[in-house]
Amino acid sequence: MRSKQVLQVLTILCLTLFCPKVKSQAAFNKELPKEFTDQFTKEINDSIPSLGSFIVSQNDRLLYQQYFHGANKETVFSIKSVTKSIVSVLAGIAKDKNLLPNLNTPVLKILPEYNVSRSSFKNISNIEGKVLNDSIKNTLTLKHLLTMQGGFDWIENSKISTAMSFSGDPVKFVLDLPFEEYPGAVFNYNSGESHLFGAALAKIVKTNLKQFATENLFRPLKMNIPRWDTDSMNRNLAGSEMFMKPEDMLKFGSMILNNGKLGSKQIVSSKWIQESTSEQVKLDLWDVMPNANGYGYYWWRRKTNGHQAYVATGYGGQLICVIPDLKMVIVTTCFLNDKNKGRSDIKRLHYFIDKITKEDQIK
Repeated sequence: MRSKQVLQVLTILCLTLFCPKVKSQAAFNKELPKEFTDQFTKEINDSIPSLGSFIVSQNDRLLYQQYFHGANKETVFSIKSVTKSIVSVLAGIAKDKNLLPNLNTPVLKILPEYNVSRSSFKNISNIEGKVLNDSIKNTLTLKHLLTMQGGFDWIENSKISTAMSFSGDPVKFVLDLPFEEYPGAVFNYNSGESHLFGAALAKIVKTNLKQFATENLFRPLKMNIPRWDTDSMNRNLAGSEMFMKPEDMLKFGSMILNNGKLGSKQIVSSKWIQESTSEQVKLDLWDVMPNANGYGYYWWRRKTNGHQAYVATGYGGQLICVIPDLKMVIVTTCFLNDKNKGRSDIKRLHYFIDKITKEDQIK
């Protein structure tokens, strides 16, 4: 009898020490209480007038799904920079197909048509500075672009980013920018770098990004993408302007949660999911991302009530938040109208995400 009791104690001790996730997942494996959801719905509706949807899924089962301010299941939203995280997965698929070269490959080796040295010109003003800029440009790699460490002199959502979008060739526009830092030295969020990466990826896979995504990601996940805008060279914008319904965003997030799988089908390797969501860049502070703890390959990282989350983030409140140890995906969308408060709405939505992930909210 005594030996049986000792065995039971040892078993409990082992579970406590070596299986901390068991308790965490069990606590979050039930329902959100009605009293909580009623209050939650009222508060979020009142505090974010641009809100279109808020969806919570756990263990591939809907816990909460609400649409706001005239939206419904069929409403299509611009997911803005959530597009970047989808492009990250496309890069992983290309790697699985042995198409993507080593991430330390210089971008200009993939896009040699843009490698035009100015050293042979005699009368260019500040020729020394421009030749130096060209030499730095040749050190720019795919990984620098994937981790927002390109080093370009760039301010997001400024006149420079508007000028890029209006230019005849946005890829050339970005590559002609001066460098503020050496590539790999500093994180600076830059949608121009994402577009440059997308152009290189399209060249690598020998088709446009939408076609590659349709065949290898959207169709297998049964996602409907009615629109993905292009630049003036007819390249899909790798940094923004993809449109989809919230439930399709949830499908994508669920695939990430399940380590790249849909059922038994591997869409992208689990190795890539782990690599792309791990801390590639140290980032402990970001104004709209509470408890930030790093940046991956176009994936933000943060803690929510102590749980590690990977977040695809788009301007104005478009979010896919994946929380692996809770087996949870949270999707939010907002209308980009005059009621939208931009970055403030993103920060506010994280406040509501943290409300969902509190253990005492789930019975």
